[in-house]
Amino acid sequence: MHLGKLRNLKHETFAQGVAAGDDPADAYVQAGFARNRANHHRLARQPHVAARIVRLREQRERNAAAARMQPAEILAALRDRAGVVAVADFFAADAGGALKARDLRAVPVEAATAFTRSVRASFGLPIDFEIIRPDRVIDEPEIMPASRSRGQKAIDPIGAP
Repeated sequence: MHLGKLRNLKHETFAQGVAAGDDPADAYVQAGFARNRANHHRLARQPHVAARIVRLREQRERNAAAARMQPAEILAALRDRAGVVAVADFFAADAGGALKARDLRAVPVEAATAFTRSVRASFGLPIDFEIIRPDRVIDEPEIMPASRSRGQKAIDPIGAP
């Protein structure tokens, strides 16, 4: 299962709407589909759409946590998890002496997001990476979907029966 945007723009728009808290029936219409009493439930249960909704909701939660982080918390996470105390600590020399960015995957994603937003703001850049709609911020690359396997159990992200 892929983690990036869905190839079908209507499916992606629907998933973003549901993940943002829109009523699924309204998100279905906003995505460009004709209003239908049950089709939004069917679309939400398709494994690739359901997984995308879950992923977008998780991403929104991480972004919200990052927005709440105070600078002292960001610095503490960088120091404690990655040993970063100064700007120079973000880099390391490789065997040939070339300067490379260090692997900072140990830093919690919330701290990394908050730090990145802070740095972007200090340069006068927008703090969000990609704005799809003003009320929905998405910051992950588009990835072509992997093939779905038959018999995959459907996930119901909107709680429909």
